[in-house]
Amino acid sequence: MIDNSLQQYFEYFQNYEQLVAQAAAYIQAVIKKNNCEQPVFAITLGSGLGELAHQISDTITIPYSEIPNFPTTTVPGHEGTLILGKLAGVPIIGLKGRKHFYEVAHEPFNNGILKSVFAVHVMAELGIANYFVTNAAGGLNTNYTVGDLMVLKSHINLLPNVLLGPSRSFSRVGDNSQVWQFQPMNGAYNKQYQELLLKAGEEFAANIHSGTYLSVTGPTYETEGECLAFRDGFGADAVGMSTTAEVIVAKNRNMKVVGFSCITNTITKEGVNATNHEEVQEILNSAEVKNRLSKIVVHFFTELAKLR
Repeated sequence: MIDNSLQQYFEYFQNYEQLVAQAAAYIQAVIKKNNCEQPVFAITLGSGLGELAHQISDTITIPYSEIPNFPTTTVPGHEGTLILGKLAGVPIIGLKGRKHFYEVAHEPFNNGILKSVFAVHVMAELGIANYFVTNAAGGLNTNYTVGDLMVLKSHINLLPNVLLGPSRSFSRVGDNSQVWQFQPMNGAYNKQYQELLLKAGEEFAANIHSGTYLSVTGPTYETEGECLAFRDGFGADAVGMSTTAEVIVAKNRNMKVVGFSCITNTITKEGVNATNHEEVQEILNSAEVKNRLSKIVVHFFTELAKLR
């Protein structure tokens, strides 16, 4: 028999699909009540990137705390608000803040990693076919400078794989077929959207790159040995503490994914990662970086609107 103190965790694990459905139903009711156009894109605004929310028009905001079962945020720079609206005329849901695995890694029954991807499952449950992910990351590639943007072309997942454990009964967006237990991850990031995002950043050509993102659990920043291993051994261009689990779920649920990392600190040739959370926030709060990120995202959705 499970100890009473563990019962709530067990019920969360056992009833996960139902909890996701309840959250999606709440959001769908808000969409219907306000006669919102059905969102076609979900965008997660990662560490310090909440300023992008100011570019969303016709907004309706819902605190995460009001959505049934929705994980709330605890990390500075992650407000914890869902925004319904439009970006350059494209109906979207903006997720202002995310739950990181390191915040809930202590929870049993794999609940920590499940909570970190809960929002993506909800977006898929709403039938949203596209997922735009953003994050703050350390630049392993020595050609990167602070404030640069790296379009994600692939990733290396060093977080626990979110598909571990029993196969879930979720359906895939678009065809409603059962999700796959053994999910291929080739082409995780949509090639057309990658090219569109690079085109959107042409104004900042010297500050936009395409590269591979590597995820670690955090919350410690990396040692010299780890940085050298990630860059020289794995071939990663940037390292952070999020994103890859979300992308695995999005791919598993048949969503098209695009995304970028904002390079908030650079790691030296010798592997020194001399940064802290306050310095990362300072970079993300700079007017120059906020302007660059906002312009690129708006340009992306402007170009996307032409394809609709």
